Amino acid sequence: MIVSWNFYYARPGNAQAILQQRIKASDVRQQLGLPRGRIVSKIDGSDHWPDVAWRLDFTDMKAQDVDMKVRADSPEFEAIRLSMRQLYRRFERPLYAPCRNDYAMPATGNPEQRLMIYGLYCEESACPAIRVALNGIQAVEFVSGGVDVPRIIVETDEAGMPSVLMEKLRQIPLRVERSLCRVASTGQP
Repeated sequence: MIVSWNFYYARPGNAQAILQQRIKASDVRQQLGLPRGRIVSKIDGSDHWPDVAWRLDFTDMKAQDVDMKVRADSPEFEAIRLSMRQLYRRFERPLYAPCRNDYAMPATGNPEQRLMIYGLYCEESACPAIRVALNGIQAVEFVSGGVDVPRIIVETDEAGMPSVLMEKLRQIPLRVERSLCRVASTGQP
């Protein structure tokens, strides 16, 4: 499985416009026969976390490449992409893979649900210790793409990670950034 994230860091005053543009992009994806993906928007939290993020899980890289080609061949999608570039100050499209074989995307039952999303910034050498500390908590780990993006991403409900786990993570050389996000689109048609 490949987990694709698009991170949109808004120019001042453009976070809502980026969210609306991302929803339009998902509408076009649906018209093209592609999955909508899930959109989250930051309510509060780290400046290192994007204002709007889009996520879609692919079975493998081939599926992700086919998806990219369909979008690239669509003039309507390309127009949305061009317009989006005027709204953000930074864009990243990192790819991740599950840290565990039994990975399942965290449940997002309805729009307006709130999630706490953690970005764990660290050297690759710290990842084994982080995986042990997570002890079964679902997470994804960086594969490629992106500059200064989290090495590991953990999504939880609004309450966040337990304090016992946070204490374990403090003993590992890493930076933890977190943001409370609202699910703007669950990915369902």
